Amino acid sequence: MQSPAAARIGCVFRVVLRLCVLLVGFLPVAAQTWRPLGPPGGDVRTLTRDPHDPDRLYLGTADGHLFLSQNAGRSWALLSRIGGERTDHVLTHILVDPRDPQWLYASAWSRQAGGGGVFRSRDRGHSWELVGLGGENVRALAQSVSHPDVLIAGTLTGVFRSRNSGQSWERISPAGHPEIRNVDSVAIDPRNPDLLYVGTFHLPWKSSDGGRTWFPIHAGMIDDSDVFSIVIDPTDPRRVYASACSGIYRSDNAGLLWKKVQGIPYSARRTHVIRLDPTNARIVYAGTTEGLWKSVNAGASWRRLTPPDWVINGLEIDPRNPTRLLVGTEQLGVQASDDGGETFRASNDGFSHRQILALALDAHRPGRMLAVLAQAPEPVLVTEDGGRSWAPLGRGLQAEGVLRVYAAPNGWWAALQEGGLVRYDESQKLWIRTGTVVGKTALRQDRTVRSNLTRRPARREPLVLDLAFSRDRWFAATPEGLLASADSGRTWERFPFAPLPLPVSSVRVSPDGQHLWVVSLRGLVFSRDGGRSWTWHDLPFDSGGALRLEVADADTLLATARRGLYVSRDAGRTWQLAASGLPTAPLQELAIVGNVWLASLQTGGLYLSFDRGFNWKRVEGLLADGFFPVVASVPGASIIYAASSTDGLYAIEFPRGAQLADADSQPD
Repeated sequence: MQSPAAARIGCVFRVVLRLCVLLVGFLPVAAQTWRPLGPPGGDVRTLTRDPHDPDRLYLGTADGHLFLSQNAGRSWALLSRIGGERTDHVLTHILVDPRDPQWLYASAWSRQAGGGGVFRSRDRGHSWELVGLGGENVRALAQSVSHPDVLIAGTLTGVFRSRNSGQSWERISPAGHPEIRNVDSVAIDPRNPDLLYVGTFHLPWKSSDGGRTWFPIHAGMIDDSDVFSIVIDPTDPRRVYASACSGIYRSDNAGLLWKKVQGIPYSARRTHVIRLDPTNARIVYAGTTEGLWKSVNAGASWRRLTPPDWVINGLEIDPRNPTRLLVGTEQLGVQASDDGGETFRASNDGFSHRQILALALDAHRPGRMLAVLAQAPEPVLVTEDGGRSWAPLGRGLQAEGVLRVYAAPNGWWAALQEGGLVRYDESQKLWIRTGTVVGKTALRQDRTVRSNLTRRPARREPLVLDLAFSRDRWFAATPEGLLASADSGRTWERFPFAPLPLPVSSVRVSPDGQHLWVVSLRGLVFSRDGGRSWTWHDLPFDSGGALRLEVADADTLLATARRGLYVSRDAGRTWQLAASGLPTAPLQELAIVGNVWLASLQTGGLYLSFDRGFNWKRVEGLLADGFFPVVASVPGASIIYAASSTDGLYAIEFPRGAQLADADSQPD
């Protein structure tokens, strides 16, 4: 077997060769530049410090992404994705080999079948290979300090060991054992690689002979305790800490008897991580679902250092200065302290792991954008400077209830999944329901001021699937027909294009209001005279029906359908499936910058065309492997914005030489 050092030269050669192949194969696609815009923060699953270089830290996420900091956590950069193109690998541990910093190990479990395992990198995390336990949900991974070739992994089915740096694995817990399964934590005695501890969904176990025999070690521990973490005191291996759903425990006799640590309230007992001060083992930190706690007397008493709503998943202590802490949280990203946890500040420069549900660009104010985030402390954020800084925007809007957001001429608007519209009122710093339909169907009853005596049964609010704005009139696509407003959204009325109101899923309008493009149940309907007359157009029968429409120019139209993307180059008279390199699959979103078109697929991935849709190529690389709920652009720009389901917002910039369409024919 090659040693870590012996494999380094061959590994570097393979990386250089692979890079050359990528550069040759993707030169046209490389014309774009990806620029991360945040918003900063998000969910951290694991934090690890390189023992060879304390300034080098690794951060793992819930979609397999690995971030790197080379300046002690002050800034971060996306390094790689563990598990290839899979986006469902939840990283549980990152280990740096104590003999060679080039070698890293990672454990993962997957939200879908067939994933998970133990992965290894031989180039400091730039590339990864599955080295064992493929298909196993690996929840815990540990490396022996005294014999670094030995790795122990805990999975949902038991405990496994490798004696050769992950090259091969053997089960060391009894197959089908009713208790030694659902393993959440493992620990190896620093002096004896055969002395093992494992924590399961139900109490801890121990082996003193490398896994040949096992015995339970739960005396003093509350029954049915899920053991999340086991930490051995390196100065006294007989002292062991265990965190469980029932609290934190300490044993002074190698697990034979546990004593419950007092001082942490019951609600904060889900402790995900325990760390000992490297210079003083009596100082103990506990990262819980209700903040970070600290003990200065080996767990005899505790004090909470952070707000109680912080969920802590990772913690690193700088060995050169133990008062400097880095905490990995849910939602808030990385938080840093330089005074032993007395104060914290965000340290998320370059780290964005946000799920963006909706995005709106202000076409009249470059760099002004609104983003709606899932599971974020501030669900609605706005930037006025192209993503360099973000600020929360008002109250009253729940992220999960938003269908789409829009930059209307008079401010921000949102369409709700339950139906109806809300707008942001700058004077009140509040999102307010608004809009009334004149006629039988009410988009909204005025419910801001209504007494119980005059309350009427609320009418159902139509689902607004799309909004479009001209200089004088707004349009709304709803299942109950096309609506129009001449007073900036305060009142709406049906805008007829057929004898009977037909469902409308998409609407586009030119700035002067003369060109209208409508996607209806029975086909595509266009007007060149502001809606006084209409012509009907159909996609091919096998398209499955149009869903949305985008307008590249007055003659070039793009219709997303159930079977893919259809393009017309003669103002909608004929249509062709854009299948040269683009899969015949439903599109999530479409963005246009002159000759450059970008499509995101519902199945994941991005596809680019540099010749107005004649040829397409999948965008390769870390940033394009995932799902993109929104891709968007504004007329006349040279930037496409791509909002990731996990990694925040990116600006994709293209050379200024791209031929831009005439802005006068562009929809608003």
